[in-house]
Amino acid sequence: MTIYNTFRRFWGLGSLSNPDTGAQIGGPVGLSTASGESVTDERALKISAVWACVQLITNSVAGLPLQVYREKGTERVPIEPRHGLADILTRRPNPYMKPRDFRTAMTVQMCLWSNAYAEIGRIGNRIVSITPLRPGRMVPVIDGNGDLTYHYTTVQGIKVYAASSILHLKGFGTDGFVGAERNNYARESYGLTVAAETFAAKQFANGGRPGGVLMFDAFLKPEQRTQAKTLYEGLTEGAINSNRIWVLEGGSKYQALDFSADQMQMIATRSQQLSEVARYFGVPGVMIGAGDSTTAAWPASFEQQMLSFLTFTLQAYLDEWKAGLEYALVPMTGADADVRFDHDTAPLVKMDSTAKAAYLSTLVQNGLMTRNEGRNKLGLPKSDEDHADNLTIQVNLSTLDKEATPNDNQDNKPARPMPTQIRQ
Repeated sequence: MTIYNTFRRFWGLGSLSNPDTGAQIGGPVGLSTASGESVTDERALKISAVWACVQLITNSVAGLPLQVYREKGTERVPIEPRHGLADILTRRPNPYMKPRDFRTAMTVQMCLWSNAYAEIGRIGNRIVSITPLRPGRMVPVIDGNGDLTYHYTTVQGIKVYAASSILHLKGFGTDGFVGAERNNYARESYGLTVAAETFAAKQFANGGRPGGVLMFDAFLKPEQRTQAKTLYEGLTEGAINSNRIWVLEGGSKYQALDFSADQMQMIATRSQQLSEVARYFGVPGVMIGAGDSTTAAWPASFEQQMLSFLTFTLQAYLDEWKAGLEYALVPMTGADADVRFDHDTAPLVKMDSTAKAAYLSTLVQNGLMTRNEGRNKLGLPKSDEDHADNLTIQVNLSTLDKEATPNDNQDNKPARPMPTQIRQ
């Protein structure tokens, strides 16, 4: 049954709705489009807008530091050095990849397929590796008992994985078992983009001009028709022939076909397709060089732009990374049940020097960060001065019930310190 479902998936014969049991498909499948262009998953990456969106999202997500810690009540406690899960995710996920390689591959899968799969290698109960698998070969299957398994196509045949052996990161979806595969839903848009690119390429190959027709005053005999093709074929099109002298005789006339790129609005079509593809990825068109009507609504400052990109595009990927890792790698009980993961998004949102100075000063002066922690944020060495590792506050910050009254000093009470004084 699995081989049959895989075959149906490859040839685009699967249905949109997933059954209660059997293969779970992430949307309509198939390679052909109404434009006549066949767009495979790999061909999609040749579309500049797709490449730009995937690269932008992947580099942004994979470049953020992944934090591994223990959750003790409301506190985050740093994980102990050389902890197994921390080593796998921040040092070597498997024998073949660096951590960034692993996270890049998985995020690219999430971008294109809305599903990313990795095999969890174990020795006993100890996790020793996580290795990406190809999403195009994976089919989640629900058996008759309601158990979820993963069927992976290899050269040796179908390999069946238990759900506990697979790290499955899912994007936006309708049933919770699989993400709605972006490539499948966007394939018609991809096909139109490819068709526009193909037309533009052929136009340039023809010197930027459309073809034409040769007209004769009388019907030609078969041998005359063959002779005319031999003489004139190739002269009516092709950049290499654009400046050649034509000799038309015997009442023949040439008329160019009036289908220019401007008249067919191909330039506008190609520009519109950039924004169309960007919408499928949730990326603002301006970030991939697609000028559209949404540009006017884009925040003016770079910091606000990055915050918007983080909030509306990247956060979904970061949330799924966190939830997926904890669901697949962290046991429900035992010594590691309190292990958690998160991303440090500070490197993504860069502030100018003035804004950063004001931000750090506020944290230090209000007891939320020590001076040495602030220096560490600036990449400066640790200070040995007194109280550099202590939290400090301004003394004029106090509760209302401790405010001095006009009669306070009549009882020989010490005067409140001036607001400019700071308690170290």
